[in-house]
Amino acid sequence: MDEIDAHFHVWELSRFSYPWPDSTVPKLFKDISFSDLTLELESAGVKHAVFVQVINNCIEEAEWVLKSGHPALRGVVAGVCLTDHKVLSVQMERLCHYDKFVGVRHIIDLESDPDWLIRDDVIEGLKIVAALDKTLDISSRPHNLHLVSQVAKQVPDLKIVIDHIAKPYVSKSLDVCPKWKKDMEDAAACPNVWCKISGLVTEVDPINHSAPWSSETFREHVNIVLELFGVERCMIGSDWPVLKLTDANYKEVNVLHKSFIAHLSESEQKSLLRSNAIKFYKLKGMPN
Repeated sequence: MDEIDAHFHVWELSRFSYPWPDSTVPKLFKDISFSDLTLELESAGVKHAVFVQVINNCIEEAEWVLKSGHPALRGVVAGVCLTDHKVLSVQMERLCHYDKFVGVRHIIDLESDPDWLIRDDVIEGLKIVAALDKTLDISSRPHNLHLVSQVAKQVPDLKIVIDHIAKPYVSKSLDVCPKWKKDMEDAAACPNVWCKISGLVTEVDPINHSAPWSSETFREHVNIVLELFGVERCMIGSDWPVLKLTDANYKEVNVLHKSFIAHLSESEQKSLLRSNAIKFYKLKGMPN
């Protein structure tokens, strides 16, 4: 089976102005190249991957990746302007010329308004995205996860995926953040919402990234996600190179993710590691 990594990044610090990474994260505050990506993918035998934006409202970043010609690239999730609909329409028309443009994301952590995602202008922008049959990645956290179900209900034709299982406090009991499970239940009740099992290792010790972890550290949260969304609405992504904050490498995280699903049938594992990314993003030229 040829796996698809449903979530990776690259960046070139001299090419664009990035809000993050910055000098506070020296492990990542350097160019992360397509050559680096190739080495990491090869280490785990992964042949296909989906790029997810790092810069809000910067389609040039997406075009840079789209034009890279990297053999593993199967899809690109771009940062667009969801609040100015004239600008958005022009951006979407430009991006839709590329077969591998599959969806959009906006890093809501960078917005001061805690309800930015459900503002009227944002919802109208998302309706434009949905009308063009493109998807939305949501980089939510426990404090704003409740917004996902609201967006899903207001734009029912929009396919949404929650990145990084909404970054729960994975090293602690669910009692520390009981609302995460309730909000996940509400999101999963919306048939247009999916979930990425990704970005986990950086949430064990999100400040120092030094606490030890094993597959058991994450099992409770991952099992909840699989139960709520079902195998058919989950996919797996590396969140490389962000995982390097913990000094983990790509192969280690790939092995970790596979340990979560080892008990599933071969068909179910294929869905999580390949088929669901193809279905969600409508990746072209990729048979299930």
